Amino acid sequence: MKLVIATPFYEVKAYSPYITSLLNSIKVLTELGIEYDYYELSGDSYVDRAKNALVHRFLQSDATHIMMIDSDMAWDVKGFANILKASLLGADVVGAAYPCKNNWEFFGCVPNLVDGYAVGKEIGDVKLVDMYCIPGGFLIYSRKAFEKTRENLKFYINPSNNEKILEVFKCNVEPSGGRVGEDVYFQLRYKECGGKVWLVPDVTIEHYGVKAWVGNYNEFMIKTELEANKKAKDEQEEIDYLKNMLKAVQ
Repeated sequence: MKLVIATPFYEVKAYSPYITSLLNSIKVLTELGIEYDYYELSGDSYVDRAKNALVHRFLQSDATHIMMIDSDMAWDVKGFANILKASLLGADVVGAAYPCKNNWEFFGCVPNLVDGYAVGKEIGDVKLVDMYCIPGGFLIYSRKAFEKTRENLKFYINPSNNEKILEVFKCNVEPSGGRVGEDVYFQLRYKECGGKVWLVPDVTIEHYGVKAWVGNYNEFMIKTELEANKKAKDEQEEIDYLKNMLKAVQ
């Protein structure tokens, strides 16, 4: 692996917890002997265009993977290492979920469900969840993922230098009529080519704005399952109570 960490900066600034997390992550890469580079792009108000420019630079390099990290994030090093491990072991699109600003109970991701339950697998000792889509603020893409999806993507011309840019990211209205953001757009095109989108649930991420929204998707899933089981138990107790009442009347 040769990893590029890439971040677009709309306001030409980063939150200090992002910088601390980045430095700690670079220590991990150094200790693991993983070669890395760092790309930033500042001041572009169109996030899809900024991300496309970063991927274009990546595709012209000899790097094997690019990790997109938003500038308003902080993350735990263990979670970062587990996403790295999953990527090294063959997960070509893999990331983590985090609370959405002003809607902290929503993690911006949709798991694929079987009989009402999220499904997945383990790669090594890393648990992965099979996803319909995940947010793009903390996500690794392999070069193979872009090459696999290229046939489903278009190019546009950069007017400043006439370079052809692969349109990996794009806000789009899908044939169903639904509107998707730039990250989900690529994930849908990738899945149309037979790809899988994976999520490492046990990663703690702080999402900063006027405050920090802290969340761990694994803990959120456990909480949701406990609440569902409690609701089912309460409903069953109510049914049993009504049955007993009917027996008493009879």
